Amino acid sequence: MQKLAQADEMVRAGKSQVEICDVLGVSVMTLHRWRKLRSRTPELRQVPAIEAPLEPPMPSVPATVADMRRTLDELTAENRRLRKIVTDLLLEKARIEEQSSARVVSLEHQSH
Repeated sequence: MQKLAQADEMVRAGKSQVEICDVLGVSVMTLHRWRKLRSRTPELRQVPAIEAPLEPPMPSVPATVADMRRTLDELTAENRRLRKIVTDLLLEKARIEEQSSARVVSLEHQSH
């Protein structure tokens, strides 16, 4: 929550998402996931922005096994989704590269 508060402060200061993530030491997707989690959790939306060190506070109540299982399931599903996106993008890149090389070969034949 402290990193999210710091990110919110940097947004108000006009920093880009990439700059914010570099300062926080996280990826853009991680920041997005944190914001999404905060928006789905009403008690987290009420947390005010705090200027504090970047270390997350220790939870006052340990997470239950059910909480950890739910979090693991959510992260597993997100990982699966992100891997699919990467695979789709790699396939699209390969298709574009093939089309591009075919055009170059076609242009070379036309110039001869």
